[in-house]
Amino acid sequence: MSSYYLSIGSNLNSKLAVPQCLKLLDQTFTLKKVSSIYETQPVGPVGGDLFWNLAAEIKTALDRKSLDQALKKIEAALGRKRDPQNKYAARPIDLDILPQAGYQKLPFIMIPLAEISPGEKDPETGKTFAELAKIFEKEKKSYRKIVLSGKS
Repeated sequence: MSSYYLSIGSNLNSKLAVPQCLKLLDQTFTLKKVSSIYETQPVGPVGGDLFWNLAAEIKTALDRKSLDQALKKIEAALGRKRDPQNKYAARPIDLDILPQAGYQKLPFIMIPLAEISPGEKDPETGKTFAELAKIFEKEKKSYRKIVLSGKS
């Protein structure tokens, strides 16, 4: 069994899509940790809808390629339609396996990731997730935590 970190994002029907996604992740894998949900401004030309971003740690026997395929099935089950002409289209759910290229430079990934595993080291920089997230302290103040079912 291997552990993987996921970045989870949604800017379409987020109030329904995010809880449904977490339920599917828990049913499909061993869901070990989930961060708070952070409401953030969109990056890129994705329209005006705010994003909900969070991080999760899962455990699975799948290799990275098989996990990626399984995550795409979860995205499709939740209504994600990939448009090759518009990679920035609004989406009910976006699941990315971490690490991925450049993720350390994205506050909407690093802040939730540091929340669930502050001492974990980034394989590229050797810095902990907490050290990488600290760079974004100013942006964190503009994020709003979303509370679902009495949990934050």
